[in-house]
Amino acid sequence: MITRRTKVQLVVFVIITLLGCTYVGARYARLDRVFFDDHYTVVAHYQDSGGIFAGAEVSYRGVTVGEVEKLQVTDDGVDVLLAIDNGWDDIPSDTEAVVGNRSAVGEQYVELQPRTAEGPFLQDGSEIAREDTTTPLPTATLLEDLSTTTSSVDRESLKKVVTEMGLAFDGTGDDLGQIIDTSNSFIQTANDNFEMTTDLIHESNTVLRTQLDTASSIRSFTRDLAKFSGTLAASDPDLRKVIDSGSVTANELRRFIEDNEVDLSSLINNLVTTGEVVVKHLDGVEQILVLYPYVVEGGFSVVSKDPVTHKYDAHFGMVMTDHTLCHRGYEGTDRREPDDGSNRPMKVGTRCSEPPSQSNARGAQNAPRAPAGYRAPVAGYYDPQTQKFTWASGLSGSSTPDSVTPTSEARATGEEAWKWLLLQPLVGTTR
Repeated sequence: MITRRTKVQLVVFVIITLLGCTYVGARYARLDRVFFDDHYTVVAHYQDSGGIFAGAEVSYRGVTVGEVEKLQVTDDGVDVLLAIDNGWDDIPSDTEAVVGNRSAVGEQYVELQPRTAEGPFLQDGSEIAREDTTTPLPTATLLEDLSTTTSSVDRESLKKVVTEMGLAFDGTGDDLGQIIDTSNSFIQTANDNFEMTTDLIHESNTVLRTQLDTASSIRSFTRDLAKFSGTLAASDPDLRKVIDSGSVTANELRRFIEDNEVDLSSLINNLVTTGEVVVKHLDGVEQILVLYPYVVEGGFSVVSKDPVTHKYDAHFGMVMTDHTLCHRGYEGTDRREPDDGSNRPMKVGTRCSEPPSQSNARGAQNAPRAPAGYRAPVAGYYDPQTQKFTWASGLSGSSTPDSVTPTSEARATGEEAWKWLLLQPLVGTTR
């Protein structure tokens, strides 16, 4: 006959067994889902399974939030049904579903990697598009690529590289150890300046965009640099001669300067005076250079072409009956040596006082004058802002355009474009 104590023990054992089976069924067999709906289903569309299986974990930010319910084969891939616990209802819809491996032996799982923390959020029936899913590289493909890579390496070259590296790092153990030890401080410094680094990366877009905008100029510079380098390489013998004879040339130049230092100082001093005069009359010099090309162009109309030689001839004459030079009016002028470049007050009242009939009269008072009210015709107008010379009405003729604009060579000189007018007729550039 069963005693009371035995009955109590059996009842306790049955209760413990029921509780254990219930826990195991709910925890591992998920029998609780038969009676309670504690999850919502999300469908992720994959091109292939990537090794994922039913019952695999689903994690969000490294935390398990559900499991793979089942896999369904479709016409263009595989649909993976993700059963996510109802407590995780704040997972953004803009999420990438990545199949990953927890270890080298496999153990695949699905990792939900959100691109934003804002809504909308996943809910029952939500779908993750194929372009938002990723599977790991198949092991067979990895091994095949690894085998191809190792087979492409020449063994002798690899042996030589290993030998050279051994020689390079031989005896540097202490230095390498110090580098590794001090790398912690480097990482700490990088962490302390993380915000500055991120700002630099964001602002670098402006620099990179500028490089893209000037890509054509950079390519042109690279081509020109390649041509220059090629010319430099081709001129290597000449450059070596210049370098070898450079000391001799430098000595000759030094001796030349030492032998002519007095004359050179006088020349430089006089050039300073000449430069000051040119600067004072820079506007006039610029105007001369503006009109000079047209003077040169018109000069071809005052010469004649020889029908036999087909060359242009110009005729010059010498006048032998000039008057003597004017002396009256200059008696009180002090003469000084040509190398005297000191500043002296100018005698603005000094001029030739002889009548024009007695000598070669000089001075503005003897210059031919037009009648009162007469205005000389204007050849044209030059606008320094647009760098355009416009002929006056009626002077351009039928073969000359009314306005002349700078050539591409002139534009290339920028603010000094007016200098191109001096050279334009000489090189035959079309206006």
